[in-house]
Amino acid sequence: MRLTIAVALLAAATLHADSRSYTIAKGGSNVVEFHAEDTYDAFDGRTTDVTGTIVADPANPSAASVQVVINVDALDTGNSLRNKEMRERYLETNKFGTATFKSVSVTGPASIAANQPADINVTGDLTIHGVTKRMTIPVRIVLLPEGRIHATTNFRVHMPDFGINVPHNILVTVNDEVPVRLDVWAAGR
Repeated sequence: MRLTIAVALLAAATLHADSRSYTIAKGGSNVVEFHAEDTYDAFDGRTTDVTGTIVADPANPSAASVQVVINVDALDTGNSLRNKEMRERYLETNKFGTATFKSVSVTGPASIAANQPADINVTGDLTIHGVTKRMTIPVRIVLLPEGRIHATTNFRVHMPDFGINVPHNILVTVNDEVPVRLDVWAAGR
């Protein structure tokens, strides 16, 4: 019995022996951007206040996990009045200061080689404005030889699904669907 448990523990340790943790640190080249269009014009918002963790094994990408935290109060559209309106009236950042994504599964190639871009799908729980929805997002990753991961994704967020009622009035109408781009660099620990 003890031998069976020892063999099982050794096998489990071997399966996860090549998993490594990577840190997404605030600032630097990490960025989240969105593009919105209203009745009169289009505008972009962005923040570099993105943090998180990736646990990954290039020999077994489906065992990876991802957690990303975005400070939505730091989103900047380049217009202070629009920032104030967006934060106070729509995102309510005083109550919901962050958006998070936590993976539940990853699908993609059987393994990933260094310096070879790979496309994967990450399914997880996206929380914005206090509402959590399960989403699958496409992600392109590159394992860099110096022990970093570069990950990029583009996806759309339907704001009313997250309890965010964008302006729809006689003066200004903003599209409900907002394209989002996430570009992060994670360093191995």
